[in-house]
Amino acid sequence: MVAKLTSPLPADESARLADLASFRVIDTAAERDLDEIAALAAQICATPIATITFVDRDRQWFKAKVGLDIDQTAREIAFCAHTVLEEEALVVCDARVDARFADNPLVTGEPHLRFYAGFPLVTSEGSAIGTLAVMDRIPRQLEPHQHFALRVMAKQVVKWLELRRAVLGLEDAATERERVNRELTRAKRALEKEVSSKSRALDRATTDHSRVERLYRALWETTTDAVLIVDRASIIRFASPSSEVMFGHPPESLVGHPLSIVQPERLRALHEAGMARYLQSGIRRLDWRSTEAVALTRSGTEIPVEIAFSEMDLDGTAHFVGMFRDITDRKRSAQVLFEEKERAQATLRAIADGVIVVDEIGRITFMNPMAEALTGWRAEEAIGRSHDEVLVFVGPDGDQPIVFGPLPDEADVAVPLVDKPLLLVRNTGQTLSIEGNITRLRDHTGRRAGSVVAFRDVSQWRQLTAQLSHQAAHDSLTGLVNRAELERRLQHAIDAGPQVGDAHSLLYLDLDQFKVINDTCGHIAGDELLRQLSVMLRAQLRSHDTLARLGGDEFGVLLEDCPPERALAIAEKLRHAIAEFPFIWEGLQFSVGVSVGHVSFADRSMTLGEILSKADEACYLAKDLGRNRIHSYQPGDEELAKRHGEMEWVGLIRKALKEDRFVLYVQPIVDLQDPATPPHFEVLLRLRGETGELVPPMNFIPAAERYNLMPAIDRWVIAQVCRHLGSETTGPERHCTNYAINLSGGSVTDAHLADYVGEQLAGNGVQGSRICFEITETAAIGNLTHAVKLMHSLKALGCRFALDDFGSGMSSFAYLKSLPVDLLKIDGGFVRNILENPVDRAMVASIHQIGELMGLQTVAEFVENEHIAAELRLIGVNYGQGYGLGRPVPLE
Repeated sequence: MVAKLTSPLPADESARLADLASFRVIDTAAERDLDEIAALAAQICATPIATITFVDRDRQWFKAKVGLDIDQTAREIAFCAHTVLEEEALVVCDARVDARFADNPLVTGEPHLRFYAGFPLVTSEGSAIGTLAVMDRIPRQLEPHQHFALRVMAKQVVKWLELRRAVLGLEDAATERERVNRELTRAKRALEKEVSSKSRALDRATTDHSRVERLYRALWETTTDAVLIVDRASIIRFASPSSEVMFGHPPESLVGHPLSIVQPERLRALHEAGMARYLQSGIRRLDWRSTEAVALTRSGTEIPVEIAFSEMDLDGTAHFVGMFRDITDRKRSAQVLFEEKERAQATLRAIADGVIVVDEIGRITFMNPMAEALTGWRAEEAIGRSHDEVLVFVGPDGDQPIVFGPLPDEADVAVPLVDKPLLLVRNTGQTLSIEGNITRLRDHTGRRAGSVVAFRDVSQWRQLTAQLSHQAAHDSLTGLVNRAELERRLQHAIDAGPQVGDAHSLLYLDLDQFKVINDTCGHIAGDELLRQLSVMLRAQLRSHDTLARLGGDEFGVLLEDCPPERALAIAEKLRHAIAEFPFIWEGLQFSVGVSVGHVSFADRSMTLGEILSKADEACYLAKDLGRNRIHSYQPGDEELAKRHGEMEWVGLIRKALKEDRFVLYVQPIVDLQDPATPPHFEVLLRLRGETGELVPPMNFIPAAERYNLMPAIDRWVIAQVCRHLGSETTGPERHCTNYAINLSGGSVTDAHLADYVGEQLAGNGVQGSRICFEITETAAIGNLTHAVKLMHSLKALGCRFALDDFGSGMSSFAYLKSLPVDLLKIDGGFVRNILENPVDRAMVASIHQIGELMGLQTVAEFVENEHIAAELRLIGVNYGQGYGLGRPVPLE
């Protein structure tokens, strides 16, 4: 099944797509700036994958990426599409447990994503066009500083994109200006050619009258310009056929009218005054001259025209020839170019980056206000100067002058000024950390026409980057390197191999009894203990060893070039130092222990993940074997193999939950004092294997409890029982049969379980009184506060509670007063031998007597035959459960 977007497309999707298109970034080549941001995001968040992604109508496309082999995916499976939709940061700690992404092909298949954190790229127009995202193949969370850094870097990506868009706009404007110039040049040449042609024709006409007559007729009838011949009184004597096209008047209707018929009224007096001055001057034989004016059409519309005019003799009388050309399109193009130039310059004035334009010989021709602020030069002082007078760069140490030279001919895209950090020396002598690009400019012929230098102040950014780089590699509490840095050094050791000794070793340390200090004195005391232990442990190690805090109360130690025997000696030294370390808080002294897992490696026979996993498993096995000890991983280790087998059950259990392959059985709980009373039932769990066989609970429940899968299983059981109870429609058992459901220790601490039970009861129309929850004495006492809170919440719904395996612990009676239970289930170890062992009989009798005094009913487990049942009746026990009273059968 393919994951779908969980909500409709944004209401402004068309505007968002138009905004994305304006950046012209989709399907473009990689950009170094964005690649570096993606790499930094991966480093800061310690993730193997980071991307800068743009989401268009049908897909997500990766502009920059780290650790990912694909270039794009369909939009419908894109995590980033959800980020764009919400226009807010989206963090998915574990995609497999998130309903939106659990079945997503990117989760179930390559690249097997588990963790995703995406930050929207929101433009100045308010559109989320893409994301800056980090991803991992394991579940995790973002630290606050990582969240902050990603948000800052997402804004930096948008600033970079908007600067790039502004530069592209400038290039477009320059191209349009070149096109208009070419058109003007062609028009000028055409006019010159036409005028020249007409002049040559007139010259030839003096020697060949008939040829001149044909030439005039051809020009007169075919020219697209309107030609008017007027006398000295400005009366039109001749009009060419094209006059009708331009002015709307038929040629014959113009003849005999004053020239003012095609002139706006406001220009007539000016024309008449000019004509009078010319006639009075005595100058004759006016050569062709051009000017721009406005002509009036028959409809009253004004159009811009270019007029070329000259004086001629006609029958011995001076006349004037005027050639009118409509230049509306040329004016419109010039206006568009002017407006585009104004917009480009307004953009340059407004953007947060400094922009300087230099010509081909390096002289500055333009500076925007930000460039003035950054350099300390005013534009009027800088324009005309050489760029190396204003843009004075030195290296990061401040003593290495750096000059950027001319760009190669092929550099038609933005390229970095130099490939290393820069300091800009302002005219005041101060320096700023600078990053910048330079882009080639070309004229309409394609020749070089200068460059555009764009630069920005990154002083705070570089300071933040350095700080974040340190934070990304170190633990904020102890100052030790963190898990990500340890893994990096561990991978380096794997790749390099042993240099001096026979092998490397990794130690995995988990403090014992740390929770006691946290619970007793608070987290402040716990933090102080971790700080003190970090200093003490660092002092026990060699100078080149790596001590890292992995999280919580766990530490890792990388011992490079250290054979196993030496590594185990160091591990014992650390264990002894921690055991002897006195921690004093508010006058109280505490001591802690440590469980240590060790694994040795000498080559690439084990991967990074395998080494960490083996060390972790060895550490937890040390805990299982009694704590405060060291366990070294060896191939064929049976104890580790057993633990690994439990881990394999994790996948099988999750798959069984997904495929609904759990099966419910029930065993009757019989009223021993009144056999005629209908029994109620305890719900028992089985798992149906992939080949159909039933797997008993003890095969998989230990693994489910160890790896915290029991809460999910408990919820599945609750839902199935409520659905079954709600489906009972006929028979005497309707509204009578009650069921006992076991709750694990993990469910006891689930703050939302009571709400879930209430939803299931209400949704299936089931009364809470028909459900009795059983929790073990161990789970109840180990989580007493949570247990009491949960029991009160569920009892408010009408549910009852039974305390299972009662009597197995030493503190049973002491805690009984604190627990609001209804029934005590007597541990079967006492019931089984009640006929042979007087002590066991006395224990059963005592538990029943205390239950009676507290108003509680008792249930005896392991009632294997009628003789045991009879003895329990004599004692007065209320209920019995066991093979002697009824075997488990399927719920259905």
